[in-house]
Amino acid sequence: MSNLNTKALVIVAIVLVVLVGLIMAISPSTPQAEITSFQECADAGYPIMESFPEQCRTPDGRTFVNEEQPIPDDDSDGAAGGTFPTGGCAVAGCSGQLCVPSGEADDVFTTCEFKPEYACYRGAKCERQADDRCGWTLTVELRACLQNPPAIDVSVQ
Repeated sequence: MSNLNTKALVIVAIVLVVLVGLIMAISPSTPQAEITSFQECADAGYPIMESFPEQCRTPDGRTFVNEEQPIPDDDSDGAAGGTFPTGGCAVAGCSGQLCVPSGEADDVFTTCEFKPEYACYRGAKCERQADDRCGWTLTVELRACLQNPPAIDVSVQ
């Protein structure tokens, strides 16, 4: 009787493997288009982060930076109307807390905690600094925010 049970289990296993194979072969796979630029990322409908410069993040974690972005209407430098290069810098890190060269942004991995001061970088400018390195431009607003970061809302809604 045990020999019969073994044969039955083997047959059931073979049938299951064949069924899984058929289901995988029949089910349509939708290949995702290869995203290679900010524009392709935006056109694919992926979210554009509220940062400057604008950045688009794909579901697999790749980040694309809008290398030429229109100057904001409220530009205090008086250069409104044109475009300018972002200097090749990009926001990186799970919480958007790092400003790194855009070529390195996809390779940066950080822990995913959120500190109150990270909220200050949401409206900050990630760009080339006087030393030609990428960094956050320390404005009066950013400095004040970092000295007194907003409280983290831990309430569940």
